[in-house]
Amino acid sequence: MKDAILYFIAFVLINLAVSFGAEGLSTVFNINDYVGSTAWLLIMSGATSAIVITLFLVLKWYPASRGYVRSRPWGTFFWTVMLALGTILPLAWLEELIPDELRKDLAGDVIARMLGSTEGYFVICMLAPLAEEIVFRGAIIRRLVEWGRAIRAKRLAATDGTATSALSDRRIEWVAIVVSALLFALAHFNPAQAPHALIVGVLLGWLFVKTGSIVPCFLLHWINNSMAYVAFKLYPSLPMDAKLLDYFHGNSIVMYQALLYSLLIALPALYQLIIMKRRAW
Repeated sequence: MKDAILYFIAFVLINLAVSFGAEGLSTVFNINDYVGSTAWLLIMSGATSAIVITLFLVLKWYPASRGYVRSRPWGTFFWTVMLALGTILPLAWLEELIPDELRKDLAGDVIARMLGSTEGYFVICMLAPLAEEIVFRGAIIRRLVEWGRAIRAKRLAATDGTATSALSDRRIEWVAIVVSALLFALAHFNPAQAPHALIVGVLLGWLFVKTGSIVPCFLLHWINNSMAYVAFKLYPSLPMDAKLLDYFHGNSIVMYQALLYSLLIALPALYQLIIMKRRAW
């Protein structure tokens, strides 16, 4: 448990250190006019993700391995892509059910500016998801599950193995998934993103527990963020907090049809992933 908290604190501190450190450097080198520009935001965001990835790999907080990819899990990759595409609209619709006063956007302008550039796609849709999957799924969930199993083992040892532990693997894993998703939502530092991050975090956590790898998680995360980039490019006049109905020009019938078609993609994909053989980790 202490390790999982350490990973989260390290992630937050790196974000803060890059932000405050960049402001200090701007003063030293007299480039205050450059601060706040799109390029500046991209450099800070990209540097944060790069430092996180490097730290977690070097310290082996995330035990990177190519074993999963070498097993050629093409079926998992295919259904993960289908699930990602099929959940974009339903998740956006569910998010809109949350009262607006609980979804105050503190970073919409910053995100929009970064999404407006080609470099922003690499930073937001590829580099950031990789860093976040390493931290919240590859490191935090893994450590929380190990911690839960250790507690169960101690309880059983204390009774010479005669007692039946209430901490089943499934319960331990779901506690780890939910805790990780809550931390994932909190780490976005933006109420407008938190509900979506929480829901997606649970889905990503379940996918990690199922496959034992962050590769499918990164694939889903990458597609999810890429769709935001595509939407921004196709509808540049719409604000970041636009309603789903706005993307369908106010036509609710077409919107609900799109939601239905999305579910017809997402539900079979989810089913295929559920029945797929679990990989030990």
